Amino acid sequence: MPQSRAVFRNRHVHSNHNTMPLKPYHQIVGLPLKPQFLLKDHVGREYGVVEHYETDRQKATSHTLLEFYSPDPDLKGRPLVWLDIDRWKVVEGHGKYLPDADFEAGLNAYLQSFPDSERDIRRDRARRARFSDIVSLSEEGYTIAYQEMFPGELVKEDFPSLKIGGKGFIVDDQYGIRPGDFRNQVTLVFIPEKTMSEKDIVQTNRTDVETALLCNWIFDEGYEIVHTLLDESHCHEAIRILVENKELQKIYRDRLLKMRREGTLLGVKPKPYAAHGMSQNLSDSAT
Repeated sequence: MPQSRAVFRNRHVHSNHNTMPLKPYHQIVGLPLKPQFLLKDHVGREYGVVEHYETDRQKATSHTLLEFYSPDPDLKGRPLVWLDIDRWKVVEGHGKYLPDADFEAGLNAYLQSFPDSERDIRRDRARRARFSDIVSLSEEGYTIAYQEMFPGELVKEDFPSLKIGGKGFIVDDQYGIRPGDFRNQVTLVFIPEKTMSEKDIVQTNRTDVETALLCNWIFDEGYEIVHTLLDESHCHEAIRILVENKELQKIYRDRLLKMRREGTLLGVKPKPYAAHGMSQNLSDSAT
């Protein structure tokens, strides 16, 4: 059974809100340090270039940071240059530790020789980086909220709200998106409405919200309560209001398909196949 979470929160917490949670590409994909490309600058200095990408999907940015590694011991620091990958242009005037005044302009001229296929690779990396936490969580078996995958698409009115035992709740919808997961269901997460502002609901930026009720809605079959802090007899009445709503079921079915397509595009790895008893059978046949 997939694990679910209350996701009205922002996982990136910083004391300085101007600091972008950048990560080098090799860390994002779980590989050792390795430059993404090599180059010589206009005076013959050699560099290995490591690309850093924004990992906070709440921040709309097309800027990627390029860090230049050099074997030259005389360099005081590794040059850092910003690249606008949408415009495919160096953001001149914002670099640090530049070896000379012409470094950014020379780099910009060099990057214009990159074919469209190479430029598209960087744009795809930037997109995947913003969703790297979702990829990791889904591969660990967690369900993913629609609002996490498509931040900013939903408004408060898009979340069902209802009362259980006289108290109001907002219902968040989550999905298993690993390739090969054929469960035709949505996980419903009930959050106390009084703890949620409209900004919290649509921006997933709360860290202290407790799930009051968690259930799986298996389309056309029924539902199962996974966890609840409430009177279960009241829970059934509320859940039936949702599962008997055909229009809502269609919305969730469509979101499930959209979420799984997006998971595939982001490169979510399928669950490893393990045939029960295979190792024992093989050992038996060898004796």
